[in-house]
Amino acid sequence: MFVEAVGLFFFLAAIYVASTIWQNRHLPPGPFPLPVLGNLLSISLDQPYRDFANMARTYGKLFRVQMGSTKVIVINSYEIAKEALVTKAKDFAGRPPHFFGAIFGRDNTDIAFQSYSPRWKLQHKIAMTAMRMTEDKVNIPSYIEELCGAFCLHDGKPFNPRDSIYKSIGGCVSSLIFGDYKCNDWELNALLQAIHVFNLSIGAANFINTFPVFKYIPFHSIENAKDSAKIRDQIFLRKFQEQASTSNTKNFSSVIEAMYKEFREIGCDGLTENNLISSASDLFSAGTETPSTEILWSLFYAIKYSDVQARLHRELDDVIGLERLPELSDRPNLPYLDAFLTEMVRIVSETPLAIPHSTTRDTTLAGFFIPRDVTVFVNLWAIHHDTEYWVEPFTFRPERFLNEDKQLRVDGMLPFSAGIRTCPGEKFGKKVVFLFVARLFHRFRFECPKGEELPAEEDSDLGILRNCKPFKICAVARN
Repeated sequence: MFVEAVGLFFFLAAIYVASTIWQNRHLPPGPFPLPVLGNLLSISLDQPYRDFANMARTYGKLFRVQMGSTKVIVINSYEIAKEALVTKAKDFAGRPPHFFGAIFGRDNTDIAFQSYSPRWKLQHKIAMTAMRMTEDKVNIPSYIEELCGAFCLHDGKPFNPRDSIYKSIGGCVSSLIFGDYKCNDWELNALLQAIHVFNLSIGAANFINTFPVFKYIPFHSIENAKDSAKIRDQIFLRKFQEQASTSNTKNFSSVIEAMYKEFREIGCDGLTENNLISSASDLFSAGTETPSTEILWSLFYAIKYSDVQARLHRELDDVIGLERLPELSDRPNLPYLDAFLTEMVRIVSETPLAIPHSTTRDTTLAGFFIPRDVTVFVNLWAIHHDTEYWVEPFTFRPERFLNEDKQLRVDGMLPFSAGIRTCPGEKFGKKVVFLFVARLFHRFRFECPKGEELPAEEDSDLGILRNCKPFKICAVARN
């Protein structure tokens, strides 16, 4: 009986090995997967982007892994990423199923997690047009002044800046999305909490996406996500109904009004008002989370490298002086500040694996066959730390982005991905981060409190974004 069992085991193992090799024969190289688990034992939950970068040393810049029974193609090179996202954009424009993405994406009616389709194209176009129409209507400086006031209340004493930054950015984006109907304190706090819950859910999402059967178990993270999404959706539905009933197609002041105008003029073509609400929700979440994270990381690196902060202060003093505040029009004359922000985005790579893509049809990439409906990870962290592209990629050096004339020069960066799935709020987000950081550093010198240390750079919390571990600062007024 024992001999028969052993024989059956080896027979089944041989069938598994042979079938796996046959199925993967045209795909990029990669580690051999175990039954059921695939290659999950080689991929950590907290830093999978580092694990993929290490695998690239063995299998090349384009390889495959298996997460459970799901095959995943991982891109670790700038050139291959450009081929996928730009040259063959439609082939790689899909989205794989995402459990928590479906919850927070209102049953996949949003922009971020909805797969590529004619409806998505129209929805994305409406959102992009609405952003262009309204992004200059927001009084960004007023929210910066509120944040500076909150910092001044601490009178140079230690405090954690996270909540103040998120609330200030959230209020700014609320004004963009809702206009005169912007959120009150309770609504804003509820929306910020929903963003926080979504970030915490991502670790569980990776597990549930790999083993879908677990979505039927009432885990606390699932129930919490559903509750937060429900409260968020109620707020957005109420705001949308308020503006839709009073919308003025000639004089609009918010993204929702501008989207509703486009919706009525272009025609629905499969879109519903629910899609517009989901688009607005996406813009609020991304527009709050990404700039807030980048501003926190900017404070982190300015404190960690005091010589860099001193150079930022010198440039601001030389160009702006003490009699006025930095404006967006000053940006071409503040190249070191721009280089500082670019280097921060590169070294942090706050969306290290971006949002997963999937193929919409059979295609090829870097000479390899890639079948339809395969999940694709673009490892932005590996791209931004590629030793073949960057000199000392783990060293924080803003001057790497300055040319011989000390002007900004950016190559090899994909912070907002590329191609047709780029974020509609990219331009507004960059504007917000630049102006907030310029005015904060014009106003304050930031220090680490005595007796405390900054958290390790690599010891970050991974959700959709890499969030710096909590740290305290001292904001010392300069003028």
